[in-house]
Amino acid sequence: MAGSGYTDLREKLKSMMPYRDSYKGGSLREPTEASYERKRRYHEDSDSEPSDYEEQKEEEEARKVKSGIRQLRLFSTEECAKIEARIEDVVSRAEKGLYKEHTVDRAPLRNKYFFGEGYTYGSQLQRRGPGQERLYPRGEVDAIPEWVHDLVIRKLVEHRVIPEGFVNSAVINDYQPGGCIVSHVDPIHIFERPIVSVSFFSDSALCFGCKFQFKPIRVSEPVLFLPVKRGSVTVLR
Repeated sequence: MAGSGYTDLREKLKSMMPYRDSYKGGSLREPTEASYERKRRYHEDSDSEPSDYEEQKEEEEARKVKSGIRQLRLFSTEECAKIEARIEDVVSRAEKGLYKEHTVDRAPLRNKYFFGEGYTYGSQLQRRGPGQERLYPRGEVDAIPEWVHDLVIRKLVEHRVIPEGFVNSAVINDYQPGGCIVSHVDPIHIFERPIVSVSFFSDSALCFGCKFQFKPIRVSEPVLFLPVKRGSVTVLR
């Protein structure tokens, strides 16, 4: 599904970056002493010990984030296997071109499948920035499959995670080994809270408060690291 030949998103990003740093105005140039100095200062700063104030601030931020999260284990191993087989069928159907154009969104080591509602984001936006995301017109993505209602949504309603009729959009994020998604906020003008996530195929983690930099790719320590087990439900308020 990731036709680029890379096995890790970091490899792809690294391969894209050397010419970006050294090419400007149509000619190659050597890094200046000032640029080395900036990099040296960055590494010195990143290795420095945080102050008590910074630690307290991060602890408070972590408490606030955690207060808006609820996790519960709802799906048994057998139920996971049944749902995972259905997800594999979605992947197979997408590869055969059996879905509408905007149902499937492909990226290196991560594919998204929109059902019910789909939306533009990231590089698809004509104008960049938070709040610019837009829903596709009705009918431009496929309807939520019946198995999602029967095997996933119904169980969430039965356990009072969400009320009946709450869900009008279901998105499958299919990550390959080494795949991830950068820090983001799900658009508040598109998504009603809570946002409910169910994890299948493997254990994973959600990291909150990370800052990404891409030349080279690196990421700060998360404010909150949240383990996510296979078959678990994460409710984000």
